[in-house]
Order: sequence, then structure tokens, then C-alpha cells
Amino acid sequence: MQLPIYNLLGQATGAVIEVPEALLSFEPHEHLIWLDVKRILADRRQGTHKTKTRGEVKGSKRKLYRQKGTGRARMGSIRNPIRRHGGIVFGPVPRDYTLKMNKKEKLLARWSAFLLHLKNNSIWVVEDVQLERPKTKTIVNLLTALQWDQKPLHIYTHGYNPNFYLSARNIPRVSVSPADSWNTYDLARASHLLWEKSAIENLLRQVDL
Repeated sequence: MQLPIYNLLGQATGAVIEVPEALLSFEPHEHLIWLDVKRILADRRQGTHKTKTRGEVKGSKRKLYRQKGTGRARMGSIRNPIRRHGGIVFGPVPRDYTLKMNKKEKLLARWSAFLLHLKNNSIWVVEDVQLERPKTKTIVNLLTALQWDQKPLHIYTHGYNPNFYLSARNIPRVSVSPADSWNTYDLARASHLLWEKSAIENLLRQVDL
């Protein structure tokens, strides 16, 4: 399988990227994709939610009135959960939402998500982008020439490319990150991927499934 390379004008240069046969013969693990996305989203949760129990809210511990003979319902203290400003019953407490996956499972999940994009022909490769200054219009014109359908697009750069990042970050439904930080969630939520030539070449050299 070959991926054509485009220039910044969205025109095919005639050069191509060869996709290794080892990757094309690999069967995607969709369940691993789901597990890894679940792990990534869970890891982003702070888990710092907290409510106070009846033992933690402010108020006296004394009994409000005698147990019997008042005609009122019995009441232990002003901290009772059924009273205003009382404690919360079974409220949230700080916890760690981290989920664990093996390194190989994470790797297989990423490659599975990448391979699904290959099979859907939703990967574009452009020549290494060298911009003298940030220019959003340049990237918009590139995406227009590639017939981008305004669905979520993720751009992977070879290392940190500040001018490319600043040029693309304000375009709705477009996100940018270095190829080294690729992850299953970004791959799965994107409808299309745009890779710099050096970034995808370096990625495909790492194929070991």
C-alpha cells in the first residue's frame, strides 16, 4: 500500500510512502482500542471530589432535645443528614480512577486505531512544513485542497513545530501534536489524520507487531 505525499498547496508531489506489509497483515483489535480509550479518559479524571459526612460538618454534637415526650421525631444532633447543613450520606470521596494496561496492549491498541485509518483511506501525508511565521490561511487552504469534510482532524508533526502548531490550533475541529505523543484516544476520535512526511516515516520504521 502506498500513501501519496502532498505539498502545502494540496497537490500530489508524485512521491509516496510505502506501508510495510507486516502492518497491513495485522488484524486490528477493536476491543483493545476501547480499553485504551477508556484508560486514557479515566486517567484524566482528578478524583478530587469530596463531600463532608456528618462527622466532618460544622456543628455541635449535643443532642438537640430529649428522646421522648416532645411529640417530635427523635433527633441525635444538628449534623444529622436529614437536616439542613447536615452531613452527606454516601457522598463522593477522593479516589484514583487510574486503569492499568500492559505496554504491549497499549501499543497494539494504537496500531489498531492507526490501521483502521489506513483501511478507511483517511490518512494524508504532507511534505515537512516549514513556515517562516504562523499563517492559519496556509493550513486552511491546504485542508480545503485535500477536500477536508470539517470532521475532527488530528495533525501529527515531526517534533514540536511552533509555527505549524500556531497556524492550525485555531481551526475548529483540528488538533495538533508531535508524533511522539500519539495515543489511541486522539486516533480514535479523529475522522482524518494529517502526518508530516518525516513523522510518518519515523513511525513506520517502528513497526514491530
